[in-house]
Amino acid sequence: MTVHHVVLYTFKPEVTPEQRQNMRDYGRALPSQISAIQSLLSGKPVFNPLTHGYEEGVIFVLESVAKLNEYHSHKAHLDFQALAKPLTESMSHVYLKINLIK
Repeated sequence: MTVHHVVLYTFKPEVTPEQRQNMRDYGRALPSQISAIQSLLSGKPVFNPLTHGYEEGVIFVLESVAKLNEYHSHKAHLDFQALAKPLTESMSHVYLKINLIK
């Protein structure tokens, strides 16, 4: 069983394109800093009516709830939260236990 940590967010209107890209780059670098992250997916919504205004999202794939807890307390994750908080207007988190069904 894996755990998918889904994060959806919207930037504040005054955030510059450079700040947006810096946040994306920082987030995409987290798997190289936090071994608990198996993989990371990121992107923008395809079907906007269902996004409730969120502009972008990221999915962190972790092996287990124990690895999720390890990720949450990691300094690189806490630093990323500190970077993202002043840049984002809204953010939503969902944690899913995934069982692969073929």
